[in-house]
Amino acid sequence: MKRITTLLLLLFTVAIWAQEGAIVTMHAVLIEGDTNAFETVQTKYFQKVAQSAVNDGDIAAWNFLRAVRLDGMNDEEEYNYMFVQGNSSVAATLSPKNAFWNKAEDVLSNKEFKDLQELQTKFTWKKDVRVMYRIDSGLWMVSSTDDYVNSIIQFNFARPANSAAFLQENKELWKPFFQENGSKMNMISWGTGQKIHPTGADWAAVMSWDMFSSLEDLFNYRLGDGINWPADQSNMAEINPDGFYQVATWQWLTGTSSN
Repeated sequence: MKRITTLLLLLFTVAIWAQEGAIVTMHAVLIEGDTNAFETVQTKYFQKVAQSAVNDGDIAAWNFLRAVRLDGMNDEEEYNYMFVQGNSSVAATLSPKNAFWNKAEDVLSNKEFKDLQELQTKFTWKKDVRVMYRIDSGLWMVSSTDDYVNSIIQFNFARPANSAAFLQENKELWKPFFQENGSKMNMISWGTGQKIHPTGADWAAVMSWDMFSSLEDLFNYRLGDGINWPADQSNMAEINPDGFYQVATWQWLTGTSSN
């Protein structure tokens, strides 16, 4: 039952990422100290507060991710956690209600709130960055794998020569391709987004994501063995000649679901 509940939670959570026109805020943080305490704060307490905000219609979705570290080491300069929050519009994103965490004392019991405060003394936020995208294309699909608890999400950031053409080709060529072939790769979700904030030469103008059942599935996808890519139909070499300048890999830990 727990695995089924987790699966449904993940699918509802991923759905907001794939909802075209949705506004998604990606908030990456670097946490120092007791990271187990930080994860407990998010998975046990703020997940409950975020779920209450979803139930009230204040936000559309909230997700908590951990950076994938193959060597098991915590890089002191790299962000190690990320929140991905979804809203239905720019207005909803800018609304004071979007800051659902301010309602923690109202949602949690006295004991829960006290435990939360105690845990928060065990870690510090060293730095963070917040970026905002509008979903341009999106898909989510049921994979052939049953257990999604350790799902892996790869975010790809680019500064293409032509952002509009990048988004258009993804919608017209790559979305139908992944819609037909994604489940064969154990892909859970795919999509693209247009940067809203911040903008400029030092920031990505677009991003895409690839979500899989496991790290093994993601790595097999990167190798591309046995995948009949429609490369001959793509103009991406001209549209985005420098490719993705940054690719970040994250593990989904928990999130909220819509009633």
